[in-house]
Amino acid sequence: MKRKKRQVKLRTKINGLILLNLLFVLLLVTVSLSFIMVHREYDEAGQNALTVAKTVAGLPEVIQAFKEPNPSSIIQPIAEDIQEKSGAQFVVVSNMNLIRYSHPDTSLIGKHMVGDDDKQVLLGHGSITRATGTLGLSIRGKYPVFDEQNHQIGVVSVGFLMQNIWKKITSLILKIIGTGIIALIAGLIGAFILSGHIKKQILNLEPHEIAFLSQQQAAILESIREGIVAIDTNGKIMTFNREAKSLLEKETGDLKGKAITSVLPNSRLTEVIKEGASHYDQPMIIGNSLVVVNRIPVKIDGKVIGAVASFRDKLHLDQLDQRLADIGQYVDTLRSQRHEFMNKLHLISGLIQMKEYDLVKDLIEEVHVEQQNVLNFFLAKVRDPAIVGVLIGKMHRAKELGIQLAITDDSSVSEICPHRETVLTILGNAIENSMEAITKTTNDRDAVISVHIKENLDLLSLQVSDNGPGVDPELGDHIFDDGGTTKGEGRGFGLALVTRLVSRLNGKMVMNSSSEGATLQVRLPVRGDKNDSSRIASSSG
Repeated sequence: MKRKKRQVKLRTKINGLILLNLLFVLLLVTVSLSFIMVHREYDEAGQNALTVAKTVAGLPEVIQAFKEPNPSSIIQPIAEDIQEKSGAQFVVVSNMNLIRYSHPDTSLIGKHMVGDDDKQVLLGHGSITRATGTLGLSIRGKYPVFDEQNHQIGVVSVGFLMQNIWKKITSLILKIIGTGIIALIAGLIGAFILSGHIKKQILNLEPHEIAFLSQQQAAILESIREGIVAIDTNGKIMTFNREAKSLLEKETGDLKGKAITSVLPNSRLTEVIKEGASHYDQPMIIGNSLVVVNRIPVKIDGKVIGAVASFRDKLHLDQLDQRLADIGQYVDTLRSQRHEFMNKLHLISGLIQMKEYDLVKDLIEEVHVEQQNVLNFFLAKVRDPAIVGVLIGKMHRAKELGIQLAITDDSSVSEICPHRETVLTILGNAIENSMEAITKTTNDRDAVISVHIKENLDLLSLQVSDNGPGVDPELGDHIFDDGGTTKGEGRGFGLALVTRLVSRLNGKMVMNSSSEGATLQVRLPVRGDKNDSSRIASSSG
């Protein structure tokens, strides 16, 4: 089995990289400084040797000694004294035949100089050379000795041994290396602190773990059915998913980096950042969609660094709610019908026992005619099964509430109703609003809701009327705004959504209200010019 390759930790990588950088820099600096110091020491040693040689060559005592029978007796003490004071390893004075008059080793006095580096000085020029003499390899400064008539009479050679120069250079290099080691240790301590700080900033995660989490987050964001938008403290969009962009129909291109106020002005995410409080299950309209929003601040160490909003089209949620409601409503309808038919069966049973067969026949005929009339009406007039389903469901619900829901005789809809989804939304909202308004009033008159829906060649008209208390006059035109209601927080989005749907289809909507009831009229174009759209505000009388 192949062994899995072990991942190198980020902290180890950071420390190792900094260590290599420090070693490279220190090596480069040490080599450069060493190279510079070697050349400098060589140059200084050569110049010092030449300066001492020039000084010795210019001493009157030395020049005068050349005329004596034994020049060495005068020159040797002078050379030894200057050698000691200058730090040179030798001060050698010779005649033009390179016979020594002085030398650190007195046994070599009177012997020929060695090194083969006297060509320039014998021509009367000072020189700096490197050569191996009796004391070893050295840097030499040579200068000619002239008499009073400016005739060259001898040579002065002053030297510094290379081994002594290298001792000095080595001492300096060791100091540089010592300083470098201290800098390396300090750098490693700094690297350890820096890597620890970086690890803390990224929650002690490794790069491959961060990459995995990033890919996982992207996959999660794209897989969920909710729209996700995240912003930073400046209100700039940092993250979003495909579902969020699909809800923002007008937005094209990359949303990242854009201001949330320009993309979604009513998001209220900036409020979440300022207040640091979460908002859950809040209704909001985005474009032509009613959504349910959760807004949550993002915090690190108690400090708000951004905010995230998740929203889902309420239509999807309503579809789930509607399915559950339909099941419950179906059960309730069956129960109420069961009670109703049980009562009629008991009546029929009693009439049979009383042998009132004519009354039994009339009762059965009445039930049959009632059901057949409803069925015939929908088969003949309203043939769209979705519209029929909504109306029958609302009729049963209204009957339970003691409200008469009537469909006008002149209503007519084809098998496929134009703008079916919009019509279903309008009917559902309008009828529910009417039933809710009627149930909250203490009116002695019979509660009635009338629905008119008629499809022509170019126009689809809907009208829902009730004899309830009407719209609160304080709302006025605001009844069509987001949250425009007196029912409480989180309500008042139904008519706002209907208004946007009607406007999108270039239709017209009118709300008439008085103390005698309210009427909602909607007209939607089926075909033709759709460039002229308007909404007529509510009126009260």
